[in-house]
Amino acid sequence: MPKVKKYTKEEAHQRQIDRVNEYNRTHKKEAYRNQKKSRARNFIKKDATREELEELRGLIDERLKEISKS
Repeated sequence: MPKVKKYTKEEAHQRQIDRVNEYNRTHKKEAYRNQKKSRARNFIKKDATREELEELRGLIDERLKEISKS
């Protein structure tokens, strides 16, 4: 049985970063969409005021109606 290479924490971390960057390069549309979703969630959770949340709720309701018609 071949030996499994053990990585230091730093090496493992760098390998993970490299894999994420490779995924982002090969899946540009998906990566961009994921970035937008993350930003939207963070805005809602951390920064949005009550008025902004109410506006977003209206926009979400409109979008759900559009999607359900399709």
